[in-house]
Amino acid sequence: MNKTLRNFWLDLSLFLLLGTDIALISLSRRAPAGIHPGFGWHVHVLISILLTLACLIHIILHWRWFQAVLTGKARGKTKLIMISIVTIVMLLADLSGHGAVVSSGASGLHSLTGYTALVGLSVHAIRRAHWMAMVAKRLLMGGPQKEVVRPALTNGSAPGRIKGLS
Repeated sequence: MNKTLRNFWLDLSLFLLLGTDIALISLSRRAPAGIHPGFGWHVHVLISILLTLACLIHIILHWRWFQAVLTGKARGKTKLIMISIVTIVMLLADLSGHGAVVSSGASGLHSLTGYTALVGLSVHAIRRAHWMAMVAKRLLMGGPQKEVVRPALTNGSAPGRIKGLS
């Protein structure tokens, strides 16, 4: 499997996990601190752990880009800073999650960091939607799979160019 397909399937799983978590949070009733929540809480915990692991895998797979930006070989410092902030906030949300069941202070921290992480992840997902649509269209058309190369620009608005790797 080439990098484009690997990134497509990973991004698709991230989209689905993120959407499911947002829907679950939106539709669930919140239990007060000290009261053990129900089944929805367990599903939220599982999805949140999977989402965090998938995001960390995503970062590992794109580590060369991180290194290129940090060494000045590629543009994208603003994007790197935003991704770093979202990752840290997401890890804080995960770490404060268990305490949210027993403490109202931890519950407030978990809510703040959780919603902040979801907003950041949603913005990142929306910015990737065009790339996802291009790759999905190519998959559905059944044509030869090509590597999609996106130039590293600070504004990220330039379309990717396609390089044949059949």
